[in-house]
Amino acid sequence: MKNYTKEEKSKIKKQIRKAMKAGTFTLAGFAREYGCNVKTIRGIIQSSSKLTNEYNKYQETQDASRKANAQSHASGKVGSKQAKDAPFVKEIERDEDKSKGTVVITTRSLDIKTIEDALRIAEVDLDVWKVDRAKVNSWEVTMGVKSIVGKLTETHAETYTNFQVTLWLVRKAPEVLAFEDLVKRLESASPVVPIIAFHEYTKVVPDEHQRELEISLADIHLGLRCLAPCSDIDWSPDIADKMVMSVIDGLIESAKSFGPFERIIFPFGNDFMHTDNVFNTTTAGTFQPEGDAWKSTMLHGEVLAMAMIDRMEQEAPVKVIVVPGNHAMQTEISMGRTLLAYYHNDENVQVDANMSSYKFHKYGVNLLGFEHGHSIRQTLRLSGLMANECPEWWAETKYREWHCGDQHRKGSGRPSVMAEQGVGVEFLPSLVPANEWHKVHAFSWQKRIGMAFVWDKTAGPVARLQTNIDSYTNEIMR
Repeated sequence: MKNYTKEEKSKIKKQIRKAMKAGTFTLAGFAREYGCNVKTIRGIIQSSSKLTNEYNKYQETQDASRKANAQSHASGKVGSKQAKDAPFVKEIERDEDKSKGTVVITTRSLDIKTIEDALRIAEVDLDVWKVDRAKVNSWEVTMGVKSIVGKLTETHAETYTNFQVTLWLVRKAPEVLAFEDLVKRLESASPVVPIIAFHEYTKVVPDEHQRELEISLADIHLGLRCLAPCSDIDWSPDIADKMVMSVIDGLIESAKSFGPFERIIFPFGNDFMHTDNVFNTTTAGTFQPEGDAWKSTMLHGEVLAMAMIDRMEQEAPVKVIVVPGNHAMQTEISMGRTLLAYYHNDENVQVDANMSSYKFHKYGVNLLGFEHGHSIRQTLRLSGLMANECPEWWAETKYREWHCGDQHRKGSGRPSVMAEQGVGVEFLPSLVPANEWHKVHAFSWQKRIGMAFVWDKTAGPVARLQTNIDSYTNEIMR
C-alpha cells in the first residue's frame, strides 16, 4: 500500500467528494489516477467516518440510477419484454391461437438453456402438441453487483448469460392422437416373451455356419377381390390368407437344409394392402373398384401380419423391416407402428418402423436395401444412395443388393451398369394374379412367386429359394 502524507490524503479526499458530486467517482479510476491500488483508495475513504457515509450514499444513488435506466430501456424499447442488456428474471410467455391450433412459447431466463428445458418448464403436453420448430438464443450481459467491503458498500462488474428459447407448437390432429393412444395401449398390453435360446431354433445342421434367411413376399394387395374372366383367376382376401401362410411354410421348409438361421429378415409392406383409406383409393387418390371395404381389410391385415411374424418366429428371431408401398403408404406405416407396439415386449422380434421410405440391413459381408420401387425409377441412383447413406457398412461389405416390389414380376435393373457399381437391383414377383386393370393393359400371366434368400455372414448369398403358384389353378406347385 502506498504511503501518503496527511496533506496528500486530505487533497485526495477533496477530489473524491468532487468526483462523487459529479457522479464520476470509481475506486479503480482513482487508483489509476494516483498510481496506487484500489485498497489504498478504499483505506483513505474508511479513515473518515463522514466520507465513508457519503460514499455509501453515493453507491446507493448510483445503483438506483442503473435500475431506473434498465427499467426505462425495458419499457421504452422492447415493450413488455425484459431488457436484453440486463440479466433476465425468469419468465414464460405463451401466445396461443385456438382457431389455428398453434402456440408460441418464449422463455427468458438464466437457466432455461435448451428446447427440452423449455418444454419441461412450460409444462407442454407432448401427447397433445408437437414441436413444429424451435430457436435458442443466448448472449452475455455485464452488470454492477453490490457487495460490502469493510465499512464500504461497493459495486463490481459481473457477467451473466441470458437465454431465450422460442417454441412454435402445433396441436396434433385427432386421428394422430387416437393412433398414438392406440400404440401406447398396445405397448402396455404387449405380451412379454423372453429371448429364445439359439439352440432351441436349431433344426438340421450344426451351427458351423452363421446365416440369415430373408423371406420377401412383395405386393400381397390384401383387400383386392377380382373374378375371372375379367382377371386371370378368382382372388379374394380369404384366398390371400391361405396362400400367404402356405408360401411361408413352403419357403421355410425349403430353407431348412441351409439352416439353422440366426435371424429371419421380413420386409413388410410393399403394397401389403390394396387401398389406403375409406374411399378405397391409393395413397395418391387412384380409385380401386376391386377393393374390399378398407376398415375391415385394415383389421384383417393386422391379424394376418401378426400370424406371418408368429410363424417365422417359430424358426428363428425375426427382424421386420417396414417398406411402405405406393398403394397404401399411410396404412402400412401405421401398421408398422402397430406391430412395433405389439411386439414391444417380445425380445425375439425387432421391428424397424422408422419413417424412411427405404431402409438398409447389414449382415456380415452383405448389405441389403429395401425400397418399394415406385419412387426411384433410375435404378443407377440406388447404388449411389446406398453408398452415401451407409458409408461404413458399404466399406465393410462385399455383396450389396436392393430388393424392390411394385412391378409384380421378376426382374432386375440394368445388370451391366449395376455390376460396375457393385450393387444388384432386383424387382421381386408377386403372389396375386392380374386383376382387370392389369389384364386390360396386357400385364397378365406373370409368374406368381414367393421369394426367400439365404445370406451367409462370411460367404455372402448362398441360395435363392422360391415357392411357385400355378396361375391357372391358384395352387402351390410342389
